[in-house]
Amino acid sequence: MRHTRTAAAAGWAMILFLSVQGMAAEGFNVLLVTVDTLRYDRISALSSRFVKTPNLDALAGKSLVFANAYAHSTLTRPSHANIMTGTTPLSHGVSDNPGFRLEKRYPTMAESFKGAGFATGAFIGAFILDSQFGLDRGFDFYDDMHGQSAIAERRADQVVASAINWISGRKERWFAWVHLFDPHDPYDPPEPFKSQYAKDPYSGEVAFVDAQLGVLMDALEKRGLMEKTVIVLTSDHGEALGDKGEETHGFFAYNPVIHIPLFVYYPGVGNKTVAANVGHFDIFPTVCALAGVLIPESVQGESLLPIAGGRARREPAIYFESLSPSFFLEAAPLQGFVEGKIKFIDLPLKEVYDVTADPGEERNLASTMNLAPLSATLDRLRKDLKGKGTKQDLEGKDIRPLMESLGYLSGKAKSKKNFTQADDLKTLLPLIAQMHIAVNEFKSGKPDPALAKIRNIIRIRPSYTTAYSAAAIINRNLGKFDEAMAVLRAGLDKNPDNLLLLTDLAVTLIQAKKPAEAAELLEVVVDRDENNPEYQNYLGRAYMESGAIIPAEERFKKALALDPDMVEAFNNLGYLNLILYVQRKEAKFYEAAVANFDKALAHNPRLESALKGKAAAAEAKAKAGR
Repeated sequence: MRHTRTAAAAGWAMILFLSVQGMAAEGFNVLLVTVDTLRYDRISALSSRFVKTPNLDALAGKSLVFANAYAHSTLTRPSHANIMTGTTPLSHGVSDNPGFRLEKRYPTMAESFKGAGFATGAFIGAFILDSQFGLDRGFDFYDDMHGQSAIAERRADQVVASAINWISGRKERWFAWVHLFDPHDPYDPPEPFKSQYAKDPYSGEVAFVDAQLGVLMDALEKRGLMEKTVIVLTSDHGEALGDKGEETHGFFAYNPVIHIPLFVYYPGVGNKTVAANVGHFDIFPTVCALAGVLIPESVQGESLLPIAGGRARREPAIYFESLSPSFFLEAAPLQGFVEGKIKFIDLPLKEVYDVTADPGEERNLASTMNLAPLSATLDRLRKDLKGKGTKQDLEGKDIRPLMESLGYLSGKAKSKKNFTQADDLKTLLPLIAQMHIAVNEFKSGKPDPALAKIRNIIRIRPSYTTAYSAAAIINRNLGKFDEAMAVLRAGLDKNPDNLLLLTDLAVTLIQAKKPAEAAELLEVVVDRDENNPEYQNYLGRAYMESGAIIPAEERFKKALALDPDMVEAFNNLGYLNLILYVQRKEAKFYEAAVANFDKALAHNPRLESALKGKAAAAEAKAKAGR
């Protein structure tokens, strides 16, 4: 029997090799679809328990279906950095959403395809993948018109329509990336899915995405492109939905979050389920092999085609991590790997699961096993996959001396700690649960109990930076700027190197009509991270409100150089020129004000601030003409 299986595998591998060689010679296109936050079990071809997904099922029915595919990360930006570079965060260093961008020294999939003569286009569903974060490199067209906030998104129908329009205009070979954000929380599907899945809105979002993927696939069919296109579909990560005590994602690394769907279609391949463990970093070399594009030396993954044909991986262990809690909670860093049926999670309280016999990860085998070989494998992965990485807060001035001079810090820097059971994510989970309750109370119009819970969280875990930000946001919304500043100063006293808290404090100072003090802080922030357009824009706002018009204009223009679609920068330039028009009565400033307000409104037609600014400009012009 072993000989028969080996021969069959070899035969399948040869068929794959010959078909791929022929296909690459024919010159096929590549379509990469990433569905944000899509659980493996929410595709009905993989599990019929929750939702019907006929279009995803149809794609699966003619694709290689990888039954044991894993994300290396539990958050959107790191996962897409993994996919687009063919590496893991150990190499490129993007381990969280806030404060991280992919640096230019890491070659991307789009750069490889552009270099091979492909037209390249990306169609992005949410701000979290905005061009400013480095994933736009190599794309001729990067459509991230989604608004301008950390949760800004646009629905799948808009993203798909833009993608179809671009694809339809291509005469050369093309590489397209379509990112659909809808299944991410909050779950609010449009009708009829909202009513059909009233008790399970997450599945309603998935059903809506499935319908829009049907529109995309139909468009390819009508244009005769299914016979000319490679399609890879995956999710960046899943969603816990309460499993293992986690509501969403980004905390633990259990399978509801890191076990992801992965389909690889190309003309003539047919359906086959592949049991081998694979990862996101394998997508890059796979599409290169299918399209006849050179695979960069930097890629750490392996082509899925030989693996689908039965060849063993060169590196059998698939690395994963969840490091965000270590940044905002000073929690123990979670790292681990899957090899064969064994999954190892390295935390102070170690975890080992047989994911074949125990897919729900209910029986921790750590106490029954020799953990030394597992720890050794993880140490080897850390060494073998390590790259130059990136830094969350770029080098520059030390924040502490300035903060001490302003009376915000005690001057004590955090020392490196040895993590204990108290720092294990499992121990800290109740704090996260309390934070979710507090946020929901605030959203429900109950700020006082929300603040009481957050104060208690901070008392228990002073290093929980998100708690300080949340308390500041609530106080700002209540108009209590002094209270907001006090909580942020307390947070910086405990976490003196945190740029996000420092930026929050500066923004609060602007809102409290203390722009000069805000500008002093933001100058430090910008010095530490000059390539962040939000920081440049905030500094410009502080300068403008301090009356420093020329430096303000310079900062707004720098923000737009870093992010040409930045709505707030256009809007602020509109107000800056409106100020100059009111002061000097020169027509050029009126024209510049209106032009910038119009640019902001082109991105967000309902932006109230820009609408009011444009109306104020018209009123100022009318007064000047009297």
